[in-house]
Amino acid sequence: MHRWNRRILTMTVRTAELINLVYFSALSLLALVWPLETRSRKKAVAIGAGALLLTVFSTAAAPIIRDWLPAPVIAFAYWISGCFYQKPNARLQALFDRSERAILTVGLLHKVARTWWGGALEVAYVFCYPVVPLGLAALYFLHLSDKADTYWTVVLLSAYPCYALLPFVQLRPPRLVERTDEVKQPARQFRRFNLWLVRHVTHEANTFPSGHVAASTAIALVLANFALWAGIVFSLIALGIAAGCIVGRYHYAVDVAAAFFLASSVSYFVLS
Repeated sequence: MHRWNRRILTMTVRTAELINLVYFSALSLLALVWPLETRSRKKAVAIGAGALLLTVFSTAAAPIIRDWLPAPVIAFAYWISGCFYQKPNARLQALFDRSERAILTVGLLHKVARTWWGGALEVAYVFCYPVVPLGLAALYFLHLSDKADTYWTVVLLSAYPCYALLPFVQLRPPRLVERTDEVKQPARQFRRFNLWLVRHVTHEANTFPSGHVAASTAIALVLANFALWAGIVFSLIALGIAAGCIVGRYHYAVDVAAAFFLASSVSYFVLS
């Protein structure tokens, strides 16, 4: 026991671990003062406490565990933000809806969604879930596991602001506003799979910027910094996810644009 305690005291906290400690501490404290239902408050505090304990204990774990632990913890970061979602802000919702109609021809997107292009983009969108561990696996494949903390620093700093803004920017995704889920479309397994996931795994609130696009873009940029070919492969994945977000009506176009800007800015400052 004393040996384990000494190991903790002498262990250097990684930047990504520090980001997790700050993020979950802040969201847990915010949950205590934010006007939430008791159930949501308890859930937020429980998620925050669990993520903090995992992060603290991981500092004394083997390097490979410290490399991979942020992958499940990033899901905790998403879920704790969802505890703050109550109802859409009517003025913001109207503003986002107007901006979407000004930027895009929404009716055309609905038509594209019913074509094979729409089906292909649903497949691309599925990658928003495994892309984070796949990016780290690529780093291992390149024999660059010592860059794991840099990888997570860029990814977390790109994704977490998207989640942290949810208490202040509360919106429904366009698919719920436009009721595209109710439109009868040709049977597409990946569309059904994606809808099942967003209904049962996500909190179904719209994050601004898009956390999926921000994380996948950050992964592409950080990998490109170490190996151009890996960056190109993951850039294609990120672009597919972004297009799937818009055509599938999972996110607004401004969510995607803001995510690109956020991830690019973080990557520039961390990697330069």
